[in-house]
Amino acid sequence: MVMRGEFFARKRLRIIQLVDFHAIPMVVMVLAWVAFWAPTAASQPKAYVTNEKSNDISVIDTGTDKVLATVPVGERPRGIRLSSDGKHVYVALGEEDRIAVVDTASLKVVDKISSGTDPESFDISPDGQRLYVSNEDANTASVIDLQTRQIIATVPVGIEPEGVTVSPDGKLVYVTGETSHTISVIDAEAPKVLATILVGSRPRESAFTPDGKKAFVTAEIGGTVSVIDVPGHKVLTTVTIESEDSKPKGVEVTPDGKQVFVANGASHNVAVIDAQTHEVIATIPVGRRPWGIALTRDGKKAYVANGVSNDVSVIDTESHKVIAHIPVGKMPWGVAVSR
Repeated sequence: MVMRGEFFARKRLRIIQLVDFHAIPMVVMVLAWVAFWAPTAASQPKAYVTNEKSNDISVIDTGTDKVLATVPVGERPRGIRLSSDGKHVYVALGEEDRIAVVDTASLKVVDKISSGTDPESFDISPDGQRLYVSNEDANTASVIDLQTRQIIATVPVGIEPEGVTVSPDGKLVYVTGETSHTISVIDAEAPKVLATILVGSRPRESAFTPDGKKAFVTAEIGGTVSVIDVPGHKVLTTVTIESEDSKPKGVEVTPDGKQVFVANGASHNVAVIDAQTHEVIATIPVGRRPWGIALTRDGKKAYVANGVSNDVSVIDTESHKVIAHIPVGKMPWGVAVSR
């Protein structure tokens, strides 16, 4: 009986050893899977949306297309940009004459920078050193040093300046003048106006191709998009958006430089323009009164702020179809997507 008990004890020990031997690789595989996927899930890019009437921003997970958080920022938030390192979101507060600085880790406002009067929109230099702001009621653009957080220059531009976009190489700044129907081309280093380009009626925003050779400028009242020869400071052609009540506002060029997405306001759609032929190749119905638009880094998704329906439409840029509608705050205006 003792021998029989010893025999079964040895068998049990052998089975345990075999189980342990085969379990070790499985445990290693599970741990490796967790190590790989957990950071990936945690580091999904975020879309940040300004809500002009609820005085906050909505933070959207671009992996799930769900709102993660709502962050109070201040009065009348409109323009929004991310720092190049992704650590801060900057938000123009039109009623406060300041730019709010939101820490993306804590999702708290950590500072507010004086920006000149009535900041409408702005952009950040590629090196993260300067911030260029349109001051709509003063017909100027303010240049802010982000190290000292002080205004270091004020540049006279067109009448009622709004959209601000820095060229990919950081050398030029485009500022739209709504009432003068112009683009003021600023030498970013000087800073001073190098050229003034007449475009469509009430230009709102501009977007450069990745190589910086062309820019696309929306004209809200004109219902057009002007295609600019950047080195020559001149209009190459004008694209008419053939849509009832079309009022082009937000504009983005895909990272491959092949397509241009235009938010068309009152016509409740987004037009897609072929960046080479300058023809409208698709029209995508979205929410009501789309204004701001931003693309993910890979260019696969476009996020569109619909100001009247209080939501964000998510577009698959390959199929040109809306794949999600995300409820956000009151009167969403601008969108920025982290890299």
